[in-house]
Amino acid sequence: MTPILVIGNKDDQAGFSLIEVLVVLLVLSITFGMMSVSFFNTEQTQWKDMNRRLLVSLNHGKDETTLSGAPIVFQIDRKGWRFLAPNLKDEFYVLGDALSPYAWKTQTNVEGITQFQLDEAGSTSPVVFKIIQGSLTATIHRRRDGYFETR
Repeated sequence: MTPILVIGNKDDQAGFSLIEVLVVLLVLSITFGMMSVSFFNTEQTQWKDMNRRLLVSLNHGKDETTLSGAPIVFQIDRKGWRFLAPNLKDEFYVLGDALSPYAWKTQTNVEGITQFQLDEAGSTSPVVFKIIQGSLTATIHRRRDGYFETR
């Protein structure tokens, strides 16, 4: 049997260097991070995020109406939702910034009241509408204090 020739000192070659271990950990963490994004970014998560965004926008619009005294109209349909405010000629224009329009990413049906004015608490008429995207549904209603929530 012929002996195997080893170049260098055996004691210096034992184990992995710190850099090698860190590179392997970095590659593994990036791989698991990408896998977790693909596993947890489901249709259900997007649905909950969209509903949360709608509720926050509705309640923010209600606060804007209360603070400014200017009427804000909310519209929701198969295309998405939008907030409108009248100009000096009583023509409605779409609000931007925090109350910017939202377009559905998938086919969506809306049942119930699809256009209403955001009012102050106490002067609110009942508002209920249902959003349907495939098998997912959400019913949103206005409480007595004028704020909105899901059922």
